[in-house]
Amino acid sequence: MRRILKTAAALALVTTAPGFLAEAFAHGGSYRGPAGEVPPDSREPSDPPPPPEGGGPQTPGGEPPGGPTTGGPDAGGPSTPGGGGGGPSRGGGGPPPSTGGGGGGPTTGSGRPKSSSKGSGYEDWTFWWNYNKDEILQLKSKVRKMQQGPSTGGQFGRKTSGTAIKSATDEAIQKNIVPLLHQFLEDRETNFHIQSAAQLGLAKIGDESIVETLKTMGRDKSYHKEVQESAGLALGLLQKDTPDIRAYLIEAMKDSSKDDTYLRPFSAIALGLLGEKNDTDRAAFNAMIDVISAKEVKGDIKPACLAAIGLFGNDASVAELMNIVQTSKTSRKGSELLNDTEISYAISALGKIGQPAGDKPGQQTAVLDEMIKIVDSKAKAKRSPNERRSAAIALGQLAPRCEAKDQKRAAEVLKGLTEDAVDTQEKNFAIIALGRMGAAKGVDEKVRSEMISVLRKELEKGKGLTPPFAALALGLIGRSYSDQGKASPEDEINAPIRAKFAEGGEAKALGAYAVASGLVGDKLAIEKLKECLKDKGADKRVRGYCALGLGMIGASDAVDAIKSTLKDDNDRDLRVQTAMAAGLMGDAGVIAEIVAIVKDKDASNYELGSAALALGQIGDERAIEALVEIAKDEKKTYPDLTRSLAAVALGQIGDRRDVPTLARLATDINYRAHVAAITELLTIL
Repeated sequence: MRRILKTAAALALVTTAPGFLAEAFAHGGSYRGPAGEVPPDSREPSDPPPPPEGGGPQTPGGEPPGGPTTGGPDAGGPSTPGGGGGGPSRGGGGPPPSTGGGGGGPTTGSGRPKSSSKGSGYEDWTFWWNYNKDEILQLKSKVRKMQQGPSTGGQFGRKTSGTAIKSATDEAIQKNIVPLLHQFLEDRETNFHIQSAAQLGLAKIGDESIVETLKTMGRDKSYHKEVQESAGLALGLLQKDTPDIRAYLIEAMKDSSKDDTYLRPFSAIALGLLGEKNDTDRAAFNAMIDVISAKEVKGDIKPACLAAIGLFGNDASVAELMNIVQTSKTSRKGSELLNDTEISYAISALGKIGQPAGDKPGQQTAVLDEMIKIVDSKAKAKRSPNERRSAAIALGQLAPRCEAKDQKRAAEVLKGLTEDAVDTQEKNFAIIALGRMGAAKGVDEKVRSEMISVLRKELEKGKGLTPPFAALALGLIGRSYSDQGKASPEDEINAPIRAKFAEGGEAKALGAYAVASGLVGDKLAIEKLKECLKDKGADKRVRGYCALGLGMIGASDAVDAIKSTLKDDNDRDLRVQTAMAAGLMGDAGVIAEIVAIVKDKDASNYELGSAALALGQIGDERAIEALVEIAKDEKKTYPDLTRSLAAVALGQIGDRRDVPTLARLATDINYRAHVAAITELLTIL
């Protein structure tokens, strides 16, 4: 059993402090939840195994030719969740990464945060945040907008043109990044982690010359499984929608001989990412319905097909999805019955499509009505927890396209769930759905006002995990005002969030309030966030979230505090997180510091991966030379793990998209409906 690539995602770093993170899965990805925070007695037996205090993911198959083991003393991390979905086995073993300690918290209000005697597990707000943060932060877009502004003074702390972040030019990408990734792609002796990173990196850059190579890699079993899987996904990330590529992916998706890898579900998601714009005869959709209707040995492929149909976003899919939700099978003759998890993905697909109407006259709210029926605790046909969770999320996606009276009806249902839902996760998803709905364009102002009142009540008087979710939901609504050029409501949103942070309490909750203040751009929160960031005795997780909040606000006077934290050896685990905050504020002075981390032989795998991916997300051209040096490793200085991380970062620097393509899958996903292949897909950056 070889140990798979472990790294920490850059934006997971930005938004999740080290105490919450685990190291990564395959394909250059990262676990998204709070590492070591899920004790066995805090979860349902049907949930995937939580990240253990020790243990690192493994995948079968041994070493490929020329692929040495990547592991060692730092190679631990969480096991990739298993069960409930088939696919290749990826177990665990090994020590956990060193994530540092740090007690206490901000010295405001009731004092330093209390530590919880029991982890909150999968219901922790950081799971939701880490799956949705890419779509929310849009770091590259922010950097590009900063570059278009004045080069001296002003917001984001940009003092001179020499300290401003400079996005990589097309010339630099084509000259320095693309040839190296091609070299890794074509060399059969290259470690499979590095080769996989090259596949995905070139796809993100948009190099269409790799299409035939990817097809060969997906078909050829002499390549490592990780390389085969990445080949299918890369064809979707490439975003080159041709009949030939679609035909190849359909073939791969239907090929049951590939059930020993994740190529089938990865190919289905790749089709979903391509969309249906050019698929005039809906060949991909029909092939997916064929797969969903048939008997399948592995449990990953049907949910992947349903998720892909949701990514299509085509209203023409609504009738078939509704049939699945109502009858537990497709409309095809002889269709197999679907299980609860699969049906929950059909519900999620309806939410992604966002069409509240049915396909027949008089069904203007048929889909919305079905979602309400699913969460109705009095309904005769009781639904499973994951079906209800998916429906709660979907209500927030469907209601904005309805008339005001139906928006109000949906809001009332969601309000009821925040008050009465027995399942904590369903309640939390309902709270976020209120935030998504309240932040959407076209929502009736009176309905929005009522939702803000509900969320404020949950923030101020809610128990347990409710207040952090309410803060984030209010943050989403407050951010929508900013997007429209208006100020986020002070009394209704900003001040209550600030007050909750000032109360003190548990570190995990305080982090959510810091992030929420960042979402609304609350300048009145800056001083307290800076105070916490500077407090070396404060909980490191909270300090990290404070840095993030300051970066999101664009607090130029916090740059020095962020840089000071970055350089403080005693706060080693905060270095990359604070660097990302500086990146949010457009200060490239931190690039040299992050490069130094990547080159530091004493740095842990956690720090190495975090630093390399931070460079990729910030996207400064000045990082390319150092990353190329590490990836090429002509002096044989670095392990394959570090080299593969550098290759991942190079691919990210070359990605021109504001938001990673896979964020479309992760945004508003019901991550409790565990499917092994999709769980792994969600770790890929």
